[in-house]
Amino acid sequence: MISVILAAGYATRLYPLTENFPKPLLEVKGKTILDWLIDDIDASGEVSRHVIVTNSRYADRFNEWAAAKRSAAPIAVLDDGTTSNETRLGAVRDVLFAIESLKLDDDLLVSAGDNLLDFPLKRFISYFRQKRATCVMRYAERDANALRKAGVLSVDGLDRITCMAEKPPEPFSDWCAPAFYIYKKSDLPFVDQSLREGGGADAPGSFIAWLYNKTPVYAMEMPGKRYDIGDTESYAAAQNDYPGVNKYSQHDNAKTVLVTGAAGFIGFHLSRRLLESGARIVGFDNVNDYYDVSLKHERLRILNKYGRFTFVKGDLADDGAVRRVFDAFKPRVVAHMGAQAGVRYSITNPRAYIDSNLVGFFNILEAVRRAAESGGSPVEHLLYASSSSVYGNQQKVPFSTSDDVSEPVSLYAATKKSNELMAYSYSKLYGLPVTGLRFFTVYGPYGRPDMAYYSFAEKITRGDSIQVFNNGDMYRDYTYVDDVVGCIVRMLDNPPACDPPAKVYNIGNHRPERLTDFIDTLENALGAKAAREYMPMQPGDVYQTYADVTDLARDFDYKPDTPITTGLKRFADWYLNRKSEQKRCDQSTGFHTN
Repeated sequence: MISVILAAGYATRLYPLTENFPKPLLEVKGKTILDWLIDDIDASGEVSRHVIVTNSRYADRFNEWAAAKRSAAPIAVLDDGTTSNETRLGAVRDVLFAIESLKLDDDLLVSAGDNLLDFPLKRFISYFRQKRATCVMRYAERDANALRKAGVLSVDGLDRITCMAEKPPEPFSDWCAPAFYIYKKSDLPFVDQSLREGGGADAPGSFIAWLYNKTPVYAMEMPGKRYDIGDTESYAAAQNDYPGVNKYSQHDNAKTVLVTGAAGFIGFHLSRRLLESGARIVGFDNVNDYYDVSLKHERLRILNKYGRFTFVKGDLADDGAVRRVFDAFKPRVVAHMGAQAGVRYSITNPRAYIDSNLVGFFNILEAVRRAAESGGSPVEHLLYASSSSVYGNQQKVPFSTSDDVSEPVSLYAATKKSNELMAYSYSKLYGLPVTGLRFFTVYGPYGRPDMAYYSFAEKITRGDSIQVFNNGDMYRDYTYVDDVVGCIVRMLDNPPACDPPAKVYNIGNHRPERLTDFIDTLENALGAKAAREYMPMQPGDVYQTYADVTDLARDFDYKPDTPITTGLKRFADWYLNRKSEQKRCDQSTGFHTN
């Protein structure tokens, strides 16, 4: 993709400020408008070069700026040869000038050089990847006078433009199109054709107003605010109010989120966090008896207290059940946390992993694909649980998502790697936006009783001995559940912008702990010592896990960081309190538990 930035206007409404100085180089909050725009585009990682189209009056200024600018992609300044507002080519002719002068032959991200956004353009690029067609942005404008001076459009249920006009005397819609466009490579020849057939040349949206009748064009509703710097008043407002570009968009609570595995450990915590923020959640789970079902019901009782939570009991392997939940609730975001977990259990019960992790995930992918093709409400982002187990017995540390993971050492790991391959292929074939999450040993309150830390706590408090495998010489990147949920929440409304829109992230604490140190910390948190029985390595186990979270920190400005002293204390407090409540309950009903 190539970025084309339109900067050939003369900004007469800002005279004398811009009489001999280009508007895109005006400063807002310590950076030029153009710096804000270029830095945001670079952050997407999807643009190979920038082309700034300007005029003869300002070309030298832009060349000086470009020479000093440190950009991830090279910058070319293109002089369109005009010298005054009266002789300007117009936005559409400037785009054609860039295409023909530089022989551009790629998707084009076309932006006005005098606009600022408080959300990342990566969102727009991701939308384009999903639609696979020329795209524009849109926002609701209630002022009829403002609409008469702008591009106005209407859309159908799939966001396809059904009508568009520049500066209509009688606006037919509240949807307004700002000067941000992505032209699909195959549509570039239409730019010249539109001008030859009398399409408008001045307003940047004139080409789109001509194009939508020839080929599908889609309009993404903006997830944030635009600052259009057109006069001294709007410039002053931007200097006072512009917050900068957020690396990620906050979740829009108007969008229904489907959380599979909602009665499970991570699914429960994710659902509760979102419900606390006012989100609408549909939980889906079969509530199987892989571990203590009472704990799953306890989690569901908590979630059911929220008015915006709906629970549907069903099995992922049941295609009909999955179809029905998508048809009934039309989720816009899917957090697929449901799966058959456990490395060792996969050795003795392999069929459960095929049914849940392979057939079940296939059913989810098919439901997302059907939603995109049905003309209803497409899923904007599918996030799914993968695992650090895919790294197998890799010796290189830390583990990077770019590492070869072709040698899983358990069926569980093989199913998780298969999920990543399936998701990528659906993204490639159908443009589905998918993000895989490689979780690293997640722990915390309401955790899974089959996990080592939970079973250690049960045995330590009963006075039983614990089995310490590989004589305690094992390392795990223990990751506290609240940190994991924090990562997922930031990702929900931020699908990948790459082509195809499929990415995988490590979700880990990036600090491996020796197993014996972890046990020591748990003992301190519980206030009891463990009798340890040292054992050899178990089949399917791995020696160490260690997450490289560079991509996560770069894209979402976040990485897990809760130390085990804090995380295990929170778990132990919850565990001991729950155990005490169970004992009181048993005494009041006449039952007794160990």
